[in-house]
Amino acid sequence: MKIAIVGAGHVGGTLARRWSQLGHDVVLGQRDPSTEKARTQAASLGVAATTSEAAVQSAQMVLLATPGDAAIAAARACGPLGDRILVDATNPLKPQLDGLDHPGGLSGAQQIAQALPGARIVKAFNTVGFGIMAQPIRDSRKSVLFISGDDAEANQRVSALAADTGFEPVYLGDLSASRMQEEHALLWIHMAIKAGYGQDFIFSLCRGPA
Repeated sequence: MKIAIVGAGHVGGTLARRWSQLGHDVVLGQRDPSTEKARTQAASLGVAATTSEAAVQSAQMVLLATPGDAAIAAARACGPLGDRILVDATNPLKPQLDGLDHPGGLSGAQQIAQALPGARIVKAFNTVGFGIMAQPIRDSRKSVLFISGDDAEANQRVSALAADTGFEPVYLGDLSASRMQEEHALLWIHMAIKAGYGQDFIFSLCRGPA
């Protein structure tokens, strides 16, 4: 699959490397891909880099992995999305990581959907740290990866990508469920940073007998 990644921090960079290793055609969307820093980063990840708009136009799927407060501007900078799937991996965290910015009760994903009418938005890859994204299996158990969105075909394709990455995809419902995903992300962050669990733990789904 051709995947554009907008936001090449820890999450975007980790998934760029992992998806490239899995055989996907990955390109980083950079504000200025000609800088030494951008070229060095792309080379270290084994992927190409270009502008965000150019990266998106050549892709089938777009991962948005910017800080939460930059998500809408970054999504708009991608230009027309057309039929492409926009995977929102962001979280609208407050500065002290003590809450989420949900104006009017809307999740970050719903705010992006309002800003980009008609976009095929799927919320995913936002609920665990980047170390888990590099290796989603602990003690023979797969980390769950929650997914929500309004487009059934887009949800299926993102679920397939999550499974390919090593996660157990768990579909929660339409995009209104993305608020719960962001709250789950806040729980993971709290446990990792404030409650002393560190970043090397996962949530897995254990079903009872049929």
